[in-house]
Amino acid sequence: MVSGGKLVGRLLSILTLLVIIAPLAGNSVFVASAFGSGGEYSHPYPSGIKPGDIVIGHSPATDPFIPGYWTHTGMIAYYDGSIGDWIVVEAKAGGVVLTPLTEFMARYDTVAILRVATDDSTRQQAVSFALSKLGYSYDYWWPSKQVYGDSYYCSELVWAAYKASGGPDIDDNPGWSWTYAYGVAPQEVYDDSNTYTIYYHSS
Repeated sequence: MVSGGKLVGRLLSILTLLVIIAPLAGNSVFVASAFGSGGEYSHPYPSGIKPGDIVIGHSPATDPFIPGYWTHTGMIAYYDGSIGDWIVVEAKAGGVVLTPLTEFMARYDTVAILRVATDDSTRQQAVSFALSKLGYSYDYWWPSKQVYGDSYYCSELVWAAYKASGGPDIDDNPGWSWTYAYGVAPQEVYDDSNTYTIYYHSS
């Protein structure tokens, strides 16, 4: 049973998001900027990466729309020797896709890579879960989150991958909060005590 205060807060969050998203969801400029600006930023290539690490970026264009500093995130899945780059699985406007890490990083003025405090086996299971969602559609319903669904937003995908794999809950506010409602934002993944930073660079 949801209390009166929580119900009002939930409704306010949903209405606010609808007011913001409704006129913009079909705007190609907004959709592009929501996942980075297009690749003009330069960052040193990170070292010591493991599959299951989380890459997270900040785009100035979406600060008014996404709570917290960080605006997008994805999971590092595997190294592709044919192109000499790590591959990121991410949920973006076109759905769940694979993106070279270099391309992902170039979209953001600030980039960090996080490691989840768990074992390599759990990290690999999380990668397998995320890869199994390739082609799934993008979830625009940011006020909530689910482990098993037919669509995912960026931080929902990486959070769900670790939850499904028996890893830690990497949502810093797993219940209700006025800032994030019942969802999981990139900032919450960054702030969670089960993640720690192994790389950080700001252009």
